[in-house]
Amino acid sequence: SIKQTQPQQSQICQSKLQTMATRFLVAAVAAFAHMICIIMMLIPAVEATTGVTRSTIINRRGADTTSITSSMEITAFGELEDGATVTDECTYDGGIISFSHPMSLKSSDKFFSTGNLQLSAIEMMIDEINTSPRCGVTVGGKKHGIHLTTFGDDSSEDKVSAIVKNGMMPLAESTEYVGSYWVGPYSSGLTGSMSPLANATDDPTAAKTVLVAGGAASTPVFAGNPTIFGTFPPSKLYLAQAIEALAKAGAKSATSVFESASFTKGVCAAMPGLADKFNLTLQDEIEVVSSPTSVDLDPVARNLSMAENDPDIVVACVYDQGCAEWVASMRKTGWSPRAQVFTVCIGMDKFQDAVGTDAMYMMGVSPWDPSLDMQDQVVGWSAMEFSELFLATTQRTSTYHAASAAASVGALVQAIERADSFGTEAVSDVLATQEFNTLYGLLSFDANGQSQAPSLHLQYDKDMTVQTVYPIEFRSAELVYPMPTWDARDCNMLSKCLTGEETGVCQEDGTCKCDSENAVSTGVGSSAKCVDIPAEDMTYVDTSLLTVGYILFAVQAFLSVACTAWTVYYRQRRVVKASQPLFLCLVAFGTFLMSLSIIPVGIQGEYRYLVDPITGVPTDEPNTDIDRVDAACMALPWLFSMGFAVTFSALFAKIWRIKLVFQAARTFVRKQVGVKDVASIMVAVIVLQAIVLIAWNFADPLIWQREVLMEDDNGYPTRSIGTCSSTNGLAFLIPLIVIDSLMLVYALYLCFVTRKVSAEFQEGTWITASILSILQILVLSIPILVIVDADNNAFYFVRVAVIFLVSSTVTMLIFFPKIYKLHFLKTHNGASRRTGFRATGQLSTTPYDSGQRMSMNSDRGSDPARRTTMDSDGGRRFSIASENGTTAICRKVAFQINSSAASASQGIEEEDHASTTEKKTQSDTNTDEEV
Repeated sequence: SIKQTQPQQSQICQSKLQTMATRFLVAAVAAFAHMICIIMMLIPAVEATTGVTRSTIINRRGADTTSITSSMEITAFGELEDGATVTDECTYDGGIISFSHPMSLKSSDKFFSTGNLQLSAIEMMIDEINTSPRCGVTVGGKKHGIHLTTFGDDSSEDKVSAIVKNGMMPLAESTEYVGSYWVGPYSSGLTGSMSPLANATDDPTAAKTVLVAGGAASTPVFAGNPTIFGTFPPSKLYLAQAIEALAKAGAKSATSVFESASFTKGVCAAMPGLADKFNLTLQDEIEVVSSPTSVDLDPVARNLSMAENDPDIVVACVYDQGCAEWVASMRKTGWSPRAQVFTVCIGMDKFQDAVGTDAMYMMGVSPWDPSLDMQDQVVGWSAMEFSELFLATTQRTSTYHAASAAASVGALVQAIERADSFGTEAVSDVLATQEFNTLYGLLSFDANGQSQAPSLHLQYDKDMTVQTVYPIEFRSAELVYPMPTWDARDCNMLSKCLTGEETGVCQEDGTCKCDSENAVSTGVGSSAKCVDIPAEDMTYVDTSLLTVGYILFAVQAFLSVACTAWTVYYRQRRVVKASQPLFLCLVAFGTFLMSLSIIPVGIQGEYRYLVDPITGVPTDEPNTDIDRVDAACMALPWLFSMGFAVTFSALFAKIWRIKLVFQAARTFVRKQVGVKDVASIMVAVIVLQAIVLIAWNFADPLIWQREVLMEDDNGYPTRSIGTCSSTNGLAFLIPLIVIDSLMLVYALYLCFVTRKVSAEFQEGTWITASILSILQILVLSIPILVIVDADNNAFYFVRVAVIFLVSSTVTMLIFFPKIYKLHFLKTHNGASRRTGFRATGQLSTTPYDSGQRMSMNSDRGSDPARRTTMDSDGGRRFSIASENGTTAICRKVAFQINSSAASASQGIEEEDHASTTEKKTQSDTNTDEEV
């Protein structure tokens, strides 16, 4: 605690009362001034037939004892220093100086936003100059206050001309002021309306006025006007630093888009020369209307986004409204150049409010930056202090426009004080020849009266802070080139790439580079995030089941090969010969083909097209392994159908031969049926199947397709199944099924017709069993396959089982009875076991007309009642005794083995066996010697 005396406390109380009274006075004056502004909006501010319109706003900021600036507290801009009084009232013993200027004051004015920035900076400078401790401008050893008059120009050139003639010139001629000077409005166009009048270009006899413009850069505004000065660098130099920096960073091409206005056209007019200087290809120069909107800019953005255009740099020479519209058009198109340079908007609050984070990494040019090390000689503020004070006073971020306007006041005050005169010529000479330390930088003017300070290349960083990136000596951050795409920015700003369960780093294309090896990026831009890719269940057939399938194939292949070898080896034996070795080999070959279809059933693949490991979505790149799987898909119907055709046609031919012989035997007509007589049946069956398969193969073949059954929350497949399919596969499958079914039915019919034929030397019973087995297996397998269709393992096993059962059943039913009969079934007492009516016995080797007698006994013994005899007399009788004693006598029947009605199978034997008689020998008991 600090102990204070009574007088000290009284002095402090008095000081506080004075402060409160001053603040009340300031508030009252401000309210009064506001009322005056409203009234002046309703009545003519300056009466003149060609002058200011009735809607002109006039603001006056004075230096008298009742004005705002003369009574402002020092605490408005900072803390009190030791020994400083709370308020110091200034005395202007030299009089008042007039500063006047047009400015856009209405929110609807085109240049209101930027003009408001400049007006606030000018007012801050005037207030600081008018207040203690400076107390105005010192000339001739006396203090002079500044009276600022602001005229609302409506952003109109005609309005500016009227203001100068009817508002500012009368002030300059007024005896109220010891000196009169003009400050420029914002924009080269509006300043250009003032410069001829200030310089008295059209009337050499008229008085000239010094004009320092803080918002114009077009050289024609200043050239030839020695009393006009500008704190902006020439428009042709605006872009020099930016283009140089980007060319060094690797840019190769550029395009300019400029608004139809003098300043913007002047800035972008420098692009051809800059492109030549820095070896850039200037692809296009596009002019748009004044104050362009998205309607005007959207087509431009779409055109530049095309691959054949797409420049590295786009320079947008537009005002603040055009900046926001151009960014919106680029965002709508989803395109941005590698470098986007603006001439006005970088650092402006209005621009940032309009585009938000889309301003990130945008570039611009500026003659000033708050980070520069510079201090104003008039008010003592550094660039950073001015920036902070401006923000505190206006709640807006300072830009080079504000700093330039402040510098125009600072340079003019310094020139007046150095000239120590209010004369126009004297002040102009000082401005033209000397340098001035301002918060805007070290200011000097060229021959045209424009600033010679170089522009800076600025860029928003990722935190939306404006950084100086070029020249190197003023650099506060590194240049980001190329600037990130929209997707990359959205990824950084809006996505879960950095904050999700799995984290990563956003890449240029807007995807995440995930930290975890098991995670991948999904989504782009704002939807980008790292996710774990789930293991996809491809529902491949289990290896154990594949092994079972291969074993079953091996078993059937062994059976087919073994039966073929057995047939060839025993082809001369009567059991084999009676069944025709060729047909037996065809049956074995057909079953082998059918079993071979087990192999392609087990061939599986992934997706037809390679899957993007990041998105989990198939790409357009074909999977090279899929051709092998496609071949396997079509190999299955080919192998099974052709194997079935070969097997079934052989069985069908055999049963057909039996039918032919049986029919001939019933009429006691000799019938010899050879292989060529039934070969046409086999060829027809095989060709018919082949035609359907060939048409299928070329018109709409089976191909491998993988269908996703389940996905996770992120859209990644977790379960899929692969199948062989075709668009119109049923159109070919149904004819195959119909053809095979009709043949099976007809074969069963033939088996029924020939069911009572002796089975000694033909296998009608076994053929019938084979056909029935095939039919039964196929009929039962169809509903089972439908039921297990969703289970890949069960579906595979059923198909393999069907193929194996069909092929193995036919093989065993056709071959095993013959093998058993040949190797295991022995005769007893010279005869084999038989059923039905079968002829056995001894046949004479002499011709029938020799008079000898040939007898044929049945296999039921030597009962005379059932003995068949044949006399060799002229009648050639042949009698057969039945069990009930009746005898059937058939005349004129040539008793040859081939045509015996007793056994239809003897017609299957070849002709050389039909005429051969057998001798009775000790080997009668062997099956292969039986007749």
